[in-house]
Amino acid sequence: MYDLDVGGVGSSESGPARAENARTPRFEILIAVLLGVTALMTAGAAFLGDRDDGQQLRFLQQAAVTQSEANDAFANGDQVRALDQAIFIEYALAAQQGDDELAAYLIQFSPDLQAAIEVWANDANGGETPFSGSDPAYYPAPWADGEALREQAAREFDQGDFYDQRGDRFVAATVLLAVALAFFGVASVIWLRRWRLGLTVGGSVFMVAGAAVVVVNLV
Repeated sequence: MYDLDVGGVGSSESGPARAENARTPRFEILIAVLLGVTALMTAGAAFLGDRDDGQQLRFLQQAAVTQSEANDAFANGDQVRALDQAIFIEYALAAQQGDDELAAYLIQFSPDLQAAIEVWANDANGGETPFSGSDPAYYPAPWADGEALREQAAREFDQGDFYDQRGDRFVAATVLLAVALAFFGVASVIWLRRWRLGLTVGGSVFMVAGAAVVVVNLV
């Protein structure tokens, strides 16, 4: 007569050992829930990272366009300044000759020059011309437009940099959540209870860390 093992033919574990390492339905449900939640959070973090990459590209492209417009405005201001300097020379000659009518006629074509001459004439510390001195009275309107556009470009670049950095943090969260998925995946198939518990706890730590990174950057 052969003595059969009630635990199954070829079983190498005793009854208490099998009970120690047996997987319970509760554990199976817990792992399934953790895997599902972590998978959803991983997908969400990846989506947020991709979205921020798109936002970064959009703002950087817009900043480049705005900076180009600012450069055009400064170049236009340089051309206006050169023309107004030529007009001012003729104006100064007419004023020295006492031809006030010609002088007034000349500066009417340039509101910027006319306003600068008024400021310059009343400024005891002004330079030799409205165009000279440490703080010249003359400042063409296109330069003001260029300054405004340059500040706008700087803000757009900063916004793009913000999305770049935040997108990197979402990528880091995706990595943390992917590690958590790996831990949970191994825990779902391993039989040793201590290993299952350790992997589940480790995966939970990585899952919470990844979720915290996502939440902090969304607030």
